[in-house]
Amino acid sequence: MATTMVSSDSAEGLSLGGRPASHQLRVARDSTQKIIDHVLDTTQCRELTGRSGRTVVAEVTAECVALAADVLDSGVQPSTEALGRLRRSAGKWARLGVPLAAIQHAFHEGFSRCLRMIAGRAVDGEHGALVDGAVLMFGLLDVVSEAVSSGYLDEYKAVAAQGQDQTQALVTALLTGDRSAPSIAERYGTELAERYEVVAVHFPPHADEVGAPVAREAAATRKLQRIRSALADSHAAEPPLAILSATGGTILVPDPVAGVVESLITRLTEAGEVPVSASAAVSVASRIAAAAENAYELLRLVQRLDYRPGVYRIADLALEFQIARPGVGRRHLERMLDPLRRVPDLLPTLQVFVSTEANRKKAAKQLVVHPNTVDYRLKRIQQITGIDPMKSSGLRSLHAALIADSLDPKRSV
Repeated sequence: MATTMVSSDSAEGLSLGGRPASHQLRVARDSTQKIIDHVLDTTQCRELTGRSGRTVVAEVTAECVALAADVLDSGVQPSTEALGRLRRSAGKWARLGVPLAAIQHAFHEGFSRCLRMIAGRAVDGEHGALVDGAVLMFGLLDVVSEAVSSGYLDEYKAVAAQGQDQTQALVTALLTGDRSAPSIAERYGTELAERYEVVAVHFPPHADEVGAPVAREAAATRKLQRIRSALADSHAAEPPLAILSATGGTILVPDPVAGVVESLITRLTEAGEVPVSASAAVSVASRIAAAAENAYELLRLVQRLDYRPGVYRIADLALEFQIARPGVGRRHLERMLDPLRRVPDLLPTLQVFVSTEANRKKAAKQLVVHPNTVDYRLKRIQQITGIDPMKSSGLRSLHAALIADSLDPKRSV
């Protein structure tokens, strides 16, 4: 779908805090770098955080910051021609196998940080202008997302037309919500299922992915080939559809039944010879894009909390998912552990005690101390925090605080 020029009802030259709303983006030298750093800090995609990936992220971020400043000054969304560079970057990412969900997440994080910078300049009485600015920024995110998704999809359509990878074109169409997905499936002789289990997967580096860049790339390619072969060997009537890179990707399992995803991840783990982490969400074909976004959010949560490899669904991570939402409750949980940081060994002891499901003997063995030492430290935790970790209610509160603490990158044990 072509991007068209969109006009805003906002007045031209939107101002906040007595200055143009674009001032923070145009004048402050470190604004763009802060957005770049934020994007890189909030992605787990190695294709984006690697040396070449970081360069592209920096270039694209600078382009988006310039577009945002222009939109805030003019009140007019960019034309299709102005978005050409972003479409080309998306096409390049498609050729490199960068997961589309990771790209979309990076854009959303970048725009979120940019909007916060702009909003930070507002003063009392500027609610209307702040709303106008937010509307303009959301409009820009919409046209940019459309340009990036269509650029990504167009590249895969071109690849498919060349006979290189038809499946990826179909999967990309489904992941972007492209209405032409049924016609693409028909063209390739594939019938879309009514329901899919959308599975986001992460493949860590293989033990052979060491040494010189050429050797690492060769080992990663071999790992990916083994995984793709295992996926292709599925004996299901309708085999899974997938778009994968050496670090992960998305798998669509048609008409899923209980246990099929777990079995699939086990096979991929054995084939790739790496512990695979995955998150899954069931969706009808027309809602796959939203399901993929949720699945990748869950996968990022699993990675941030350093949970063991396996398959996770929202039912498994309901507590963690809720705690991850910003707000007063999370800030309160984060502060609960602050007093324990000033006393050696208490916070590590609490972490091990929770991870061993409140088994003091197992905790003592893991900490290499006597069980009485664990008891003493748990009593000290109660004295300092006022919360008894030996009671189920207290342990739940402290467990929630540990999750919130793990989700805050600024905090350390």
